[in-house]
Amino acid sequence: MKKELVPEVIWLRCLACLTVVAIHCINMTFTNYEGVLSNPSVTSLEVVKLALLFGTPTFVFISEFLLAKSYPNHIPNQFLWKRVRYILIPYITMAVVYALYSLSRSGDLTTIALLVKIVRNIVAADYIAYFIIVIFQFYVLHIIFTKYFQKISPKLMIFLCLVVNLIYLGFFNFVPPLFLIPGAEYLWNRFYWIPFPGWLFYFSVAYYCGKNHTAFREFLARYIKWFVLSSIVSFLVILSFRFSDLLPEGNSKRIDMLLYTISVIFVAFYLTSKIKQIPWIIDLVSRYSFGIYLLHLIFVQNFSEIFDGLSPWINIPLTFVLSIGVSILLTFVLHKLKIGNYFVGKIGVRFSTKTKNIQNENWVEKEVKV
Repeated sequence: MKKELVPEVIWLRCLACLTVVAIHCINMTFTNYEGVLSNPSVTSLEVVKLALLFGTPTFVFISEFLLAKSYPNHIPNQFLWKRVRYILIPYITMAVVYALYSLSRSGDLTTIALLVKIVRNIVAADYIAYFIIVIFQFYVLHIIFTKYFQKISPKLMIFLCLVVNLIYLGFFNFVPPLFLIPGAEYLWNRFYWIPFPGWLFYFSVAYYCGKNHTAFREFLARYIKWFVLSSIVSFLVILSFRFSDLLPEGNSKRIDMLLYTISVIFVAFYLTSKIKQIPWIIDLVSRYSFGIYLLHLIFVQNFSEIFDGLSPWINIPLTFVLSIGVSILLTFVLHKLKIGNYFVGKIGVRFSTKTKNIQNENWVEKEVKV
């Protein structure tokens, strides 16, 4: 079955990938330059970081948009198995790699500690690839939506998903840990990121946008000014919540990120639809995005420390560029050694005029990886 390629998704995936790397570069700068950065510098970096937090949720949108566009009314054979084979195996492999890396880095590497860390990484998604488990939940939810929710009004379903998402994030954002619950501190600090209700609004919007992609484009053209305004206003709300300490945590699982993220995605989708050519560098980052996503944190942490004698304003861009470049290079080498699929999944298909209007099943699998 042939499917039309969506050039805007290449831009979106590249943008989302770059923002994730940039956020980790900023986080490492906060760690390595603690007590050195001036207050204005800290504030400036925090503002930039908050502006980039749309990156992670954008991957949910991309994944479900492409699934809904490719399979609007049916689920193909081996739908889940193909994604287990190409996504969960790298997830498990890299869980071992990150367990070895983190324990070696901290000097706590023992056999017992390694086994415990590997189990935590795999079962509790306690490492950077946690988002793969989030995405897998939406593969199942896509099947449910396709089979049972076809006749429900999109407006009603999006509204209900928004309410569920708001309640879920609102609870963990504003209610302190309930220590009567075992492991409450870990649940509130990290694990609440994993269950699908924390991302449900992005999924529902992407489902109906992908399923009705022609109408979606027309909708954007008609209301783009409002989404530009919405992105600005919602970001000001995020800033006010952050610097008033109402929501001090700077991550993408904030309740005030929902409207901002969708607005930014819509604006980016509209603007990139007006660009006729995709630069090779955008295509390159997009094709290697899964490898970058899985590998970059190792390089960000090490390059940031190597360059900590430099100004943070030099350290950040240098770490950013090198981390992306080395991640791409290592992904390329792993594939040349025929083991790339087991560590960093597949590399995306190169975009060209020959592939402009056609994408095959392998492309769809790559689109939904992150």
